[in-house]
Amino acid sequence: MATPGRRERMRAEMSAEVRSAARNIITHQGIDALTLAAIARRVGVTSAALYHHFKGGLPEIVYRVAEDIVDDLVQGLQAAVDSQPDNNFAMRMIEPTRVFREWFITRPREFNLLFGTPSAAAGDVHAELTSAWVRRLAAVWGQVFVQLWTTRPFPILAEDEMDPCLRQQMQDYREDTGVDLPPGAMVVMLSCWRSIYGQVALEVFAHFAPLFSDQEPMFELLMQDLMRGMGLEEQYQPPTR
Repeated sequence: MATPGRRERMRAEMSAEVRSAARNIITHQGIDALTLAAIARRVGVTSAALYHHFKGGLPEIVYRVAEDIVDDLVQGLQAAVDSQPDNNFAMRMIEPTRVFREWFITRPREFNLLFGTPSAAAGDVHAELTSAWVRRLAAVWGQVFVQLWTTRPFPILAEDEMDPCLRQQMQDYREDTGVDLPPGAMVVMLSCWRSIYGQVALEVFAHFAPLFSDQEPMFELLMQDLMRGMGLEEQYQPPTR
């Protein structure tokens, strides 16, 4: 394999520096504070110079930063899955979910970038950005659901009992993500994700604060409820405090 030349190395270093500067702004000030001028000041170049590395301008930079965030997140989620025994399906779902919650309650502005209202800085790439991280996250939890379904199937709606529109959407989701589950099992997986997202979003956006200073017990109750619905309640293990 050819060794990258000096120009390629410099380009890669500048790209990494720009993405790091942009992520730092997003993390500490929010996506609304992200501009080409703000990034350029941190990197020590002109705004125009950024187009040599990111021809799509600010939206492309936002997209690349989101990729970096999702790369780091998925690495942590997958490590959490792999830390659990192969036959403990409940904990192979719960541990990455705990990591997901902890990640975003300590990084609320990164959560807002990925899951919040589309930002002007992302421009037209926001839909593409969202599709990209949906596939990446589906790959983490999806593999566990497929293993569970193959080993010990859980109760699901029969296809002829499902609304035709819902059934088609589940089939489309399977084709798009590669998660090989029947439509009814896909509904269960996405229903779990909907509940998890709702719980984490309430906490990230502080909708219950200051009424509940510690929302972990509610989160763990949700984990137990979800596992009970799939017949995995005996595999649940409380977090180590």
